[in-house]
Amino acid sequence: MKASIIKKYIFDNKLIATGFFIILFDTILGIIGQFWTPYPPFATFTPSVPPSFQHLLGTDVYGYDVFSQMLRFTLPTLLVGYAIGVITTIIAAIVSLLAGYYASKIVGTILDILLIVVLSIPGIVLLIVIGAYFESANLKVGYLTIILTLTLTGWAWGARNIRPQVMSLSKKDYIIASKLLGEKSWRIMFTQIMPPIIPLFLSQFLFGTLYGILSLATAEFFGAIPVTTENLGTMLSLITSSAGYLSGNWWWILGAILPIVILAVGIGFMMVGFDEIADPRLRKIRFSIDKIEIPIHTDEKVIPVVVRKQEVIGESNG
Repeated sequence: MKASIIKKYIFDNKLIATGFFIILFDTILGIIGQFWTPYPPFATFTPSVPPSFQHLLGTDVYGYDVFSQMLRFTLPTLLVGYAIGVITTIIAAIVSLLAGYYASKIVGTILDILLIVVLSIPGIVLLIVIGAYFESANLKVGYLTIILTLTLTGWAWGARNIRPQVMSLSKKDYIIASKLLGEKSWRIMFTQIMPPIIPLFLSQFLFGTLYGILSLATAEFFGAIPVTTENLGTMLSLITSSAGYLSGNWWWILGAILPIVILAVGIGFMMVGFDEIADPRLRKIRFSIDKIEIPIHTDEKVIPVVVRKQEVIGESNG
């Protein structure tokens, strides 16, 4: 995918651009946390102190500065999500193109069955089971294991949604003409079918990223991942194990979920923007009229009415 195409999709739509910069802000926040925090993340202070100028998000029941821990734990959480988003998008793109293009052949049928099988496997439960096996063998579940496990099942939903679009495009006249002219199938898929559905792939990346982060936090919540790992799920796990939600330390919970909420808001903006691009019925019509001369006949003379520089914006009716 060319950088110019990605740039076009991001900056030509205000919703997508807004979401992009929100996600960029969240990522920069995480990067800053790897090099600077107000206090060392594991330095101890008076426990359960509410937010103040000294501690922007207060301290938790262990006396740790919540804002410093939030900054330090944000980037690992986001990177796990981004990695899962990228890998699931690549797999979903390949499978959906093949399943949609060869839908009437045995290859398409096999891939369709594979999609249903993978969809029936709960990724989070699988990660918890694998975590239990690792724990029984005195092994530590690393981020690579988490990414591979969640990727194994995370791509199927996107492929299932994109496949009908590929099938529809494969029946277009210009695609049939390319086939009759002897164009290679892989070239048709990647140069003629793939470009119009790029917004769907980008949506799959955003969905995969959010799926990865929420699954990571859920796995931490159920204790499938050691609490020694540094991510926002660890904070949620400690809140649960120490009953922080009962002691009134709302600021602790806020620190654990704030970066995820910011990311979700950014993804929400971008998803709505991509929906506008992918679905013509949601697009706004924008056109301008430089000059129109309308002759109006009266009893005495013809009066020309001139309209200049009028811009009309409205909803498409499909």
